[in-house]
Amino acid sequence: MPTILLTGATGYIASHTWLALQEAGYRVVGVDNFSNSSPRVLERLAELSSAPIEFERGDVGDAAQMDEIFER
Repeated sequence: MPTILLTGATGYIASHTWLALQEAGYRVVGVDNFSNSSPRVLERLAELSSAPIEFERGDVGDAAQMDEIFER
């Protein structure tokens, strides 16, 4: 199954997009630094999701950190 890296994953729009992508058959890996959201969103996503929640706490502005995420 194709994988989508969803940045800002715990924000309002992205969290809804996450569920829609999973329902469409994509594996979603979320990335967020919680600057405008809360880790509690992950709990709610886990309740609503039909697939496991894969999440990496990170900042897309940190190139080294993003390289590590892509390698995993």
